[in-house]
Amino acid sequence: MSTQHSRNNAVSDLTIVGGGLIGLFTALYGVRAGYQVRVIERSIVGSGASRGNAGEICPSMANPMPAPGMVRTGLANSLAKDAALRIHLPPSIALARWLLTFARNCRPSAYEHGFEALSSLSKRSFDLFKELPDIGVATTLSQSGNLRCYADSDRAHRDFVVSQGVRRFGLAAPTAMVSGDEIRRLAPVVSEKVTAGYHWPDQWFVDPSTLIDDLHAHLLASGVQFQENTEVTSITPYSDSVVVHTDSSDQETDAVIIAAGAWSPQVLKSVGIRVPIQSGKGYSFSVTPETMPTHVINMPESNAVATPMGTRLRIGGTVEFDGTMDQFNASRIERIIRAAKPYLTGIDWDARTEEWVGPRPMTPDGLPLIGRAKISSRVVLAAGHNMLGLTLGPASAELAIAAIGELELPRWSTPFDANRFGHKKASATLAPNPVAAH
Repeated sequence: MSTQHSRNNAVSDLTIVGGGLIGLFTALYGVRAGYQVRVIERSIVGSGASRGNAGEICPSMANPMPAPGMVRTGLANSLAKDAALRIHLPPSIALARWLLTFARNCRPSAYEHGFEALSSLSKRSFDLFKELPDIGVATTLSQSGNLRCYADSDRAHRDFVVSQGVRRFGLAAPTAMVSGDEIRRLAPVVSEKVTAGYHWPDQWFVDPSTLIDDLHAHLLASGVQFQENTEVTSITPYSDSVVVHTDSSDQETDAVIIAAGAWSPQVLKSVGIRVPIQSGKGYSFSVTPETMPTHVINMPESNAVATPMGTRLRIGGTVEFDGTMDQFNASRIERIIRAAKPYLTGIDWDARTEEWVGPRPMTPDGLPLIGRAKISSRVVLAAGHNMLGLTLGPASAELAIAAIGELELPRWSTPFDANRFGHKKASATLAPNPVAAH
């Protein structure tokens, strides 16, 4: 699918709410489609969950978080203070409902359905990422793949067998198991604790902060307008325009795309879309190892990941639900250290820098919401990407721009329906904006 000819003749200028990764990618493809684009960001460009993530572009691992066995393992253990998936008590009513829906989506059929849809979206993103360095974006893109490292060779073998299943969706799978010594030849930073693992090719990575800066610079040069430190409080659609209400003024636009991540529900409530997005906070920090790896180091047994980013190694690996957007909890950093330290060597863990927390926009079925609002074709949603915003970003943006262009979206994108959790009835008689000057 291409946005090159997706221009809606009734839309000239386009406002994007949210200046994170999804918003910036949407601006990129909006410009390519011929729209005049404005981005409104509540904080600064690249805030939220955009800069501090692990930087993985991993289509073969883009599966829904609610999976068979998650109720028995992840959710059952989530109250423990050292759990990778941590839920604080008492949960809000909204989070309790979210968890119940999440549990229902752990059925094998729901997981398979969601994985199939995500694979199509991630494969398209992968193709789009290949084009970005040619325009000076994603300049740190690395194609070396992931090393999956295990202390338990039996667990490594079981996971390797499971990994072969991604071939059913046309995704790349690992080709062979390797010993711990072979992993250390590829990545000397891996400790003697690791006895086995495998290399997963065609899984890329970038420095997400550099990617944000690349996108921002390219969009500024392309004429995109940015309004930072401006919070959108609601939107009002009319038959001929949309009014975006902010904390400083009301602004008229031809169409709007909501890409505000974890902050999307409040805005979408004003157009009657129910969006059960919860903030699943992610944490990371950086260290400087004696020998920098050239691959992403995944440690599945402890749910930790290490990604090389220039002169620093970013370490991450937790999801926290505590009812806040970005309140920093130092114990989560300590948890990541305990998880990663046994698998890595030559690191001064006390000399860490760039401690970070960001709110991932989590949906209870593990799928993003992309498409037109029922109430108006001038309102499009592109949010709820869980922990896959980077992997899915370009293709999600392309779909959102196609939706603004009123194109028919591909059949595989149906599970991402923006209205699937509830919405106001579509109106065929929206009035014109009474104060608009056309």
